[in-house]
Amino acid sequence: MVERILPGIYVHLPFCHSKCTYCGFVTGSYDADLAARYVAALEKEIRTFFEVHPSSFILHPSADTLYFGGGTPSILAPDDLGRIVAACRDTFCLTEDAEITLEANPGDTARAGEWRELGFNRASLGVQSFLDHELRATGRDHDATDARRAFLELREAGFNNLSIDLIAGLPNQTLADWKSNLAHALALEPDHLSLYLLEIKEGTKLAQMVSAGRLPEIDDDLGAEMYEHLVETVTAAGFDPYEISNFARPGRRSRHNLKYWTDVPYAAFGVGAHGYDGEERFWNVGSIHEYIEKMEREGTARAGRSERTARERWHEALMMGLRLREGVSVGHLETRYGVDIRREYAGELDRLDAAGAIAFEGDVLRLTPRGVLVSNEVFLAFL
Repeated sequence: MVERILPGIYVHLPFCHSKCTYCGFVTGSYDADLAARYVAALEKEIRTFFEVHPSSFILHPSADTLYFGGGTPSILAPDDLGRIVAACRDTFCLTEDAEITLEANPGDTARAGEWRELGFNRASLGVQSFLDHELRATGRDHDATDARRAFLELREAGFNNLSIDLIAGLPNQTLADWKSNLAHALALEPDHLSLYLLEIKEGTKLAQMVSAGRLPEIDDDLGAEMYEHLVETVTAAGFDPYEISNFARPGRRSRHNLKYWTDVPYAAFGVGAHGYDGEERFWNVGSIHEYIEKMEREGTARAGRSERTARERWHEALMMGLRLREGVSVGHLETRYGVDIRREYAGELDRLDAAGAIAFEGDVLRLTPRGVLVSNEVFLAFL
């Protein structure tokens, strides 16, 4: 019997207390009236999904992960969060063991008990740094004491699956700073760590400051040193480095994010949200006001869709799969998408192998530790 792989659900909640300097996501300042209209539009989009898009997920009427991202989802009132969770349960028949994640800001966790009552069983705490000067420089509205208190509040509320987000390579950050951040995070004994090397995204305040010479560009060599240290440190602490930027205790991998990395469909709701039904990618408009108005007026905020060719799907599956420690089965990819990587990319594979960036173990292609550090260059080789 073939195991049935269920899709996930992503819900985008764009409101924030303040805009971080590095943020390139669709976000906006919190306004109670605007948020009320947004939640109503979001609930409508979820509940009418199969009416408006009857062909999507036709083979997958259930879902086993629900992820609230942003923005700052925890800024919403628990009643509003509850309405959205209920809409998802009713529309997609969430399984009893569904992983339900809330991205949370350290300043909002006094509501943690109410989040548990709504069914959230996993939280991702946006700490980013345990050093106050780094938090101030990036526009965060909490300090290190708030972060530690928030983590403990989540634990006390019954969250036994907790993730901490940290950013490496912040402007003027030293290796000693990064080591300190990791030490503070590990001292709290989280279940999962999302540890990202900073990307300077065009249009962000940080990009403008770097372009104007007010902040230094990221030192690639220092970033590599930080990454090597984090892998060594968190692995020694018992974390599984299961994806380039994600590390988990046994049994605590992010089930939702694994769908992105293993070519599994996921529905996506809210402004700027991108989803995938296994054949097509689809996305919503990128303005909060336009999203609300289109949902109120037309009953859909869909901005576009793109049916992927077999080769495009193969390429995405390869790129995402190589992010995982387990790598990818090239035989499986050939069977599913009709692309023989050994034949069509023999030259690229030889060059990457000679550079020590990739390794074959039987049928499985993996990035080496060196390959992880130059993963963008590896991915470009297959474009």
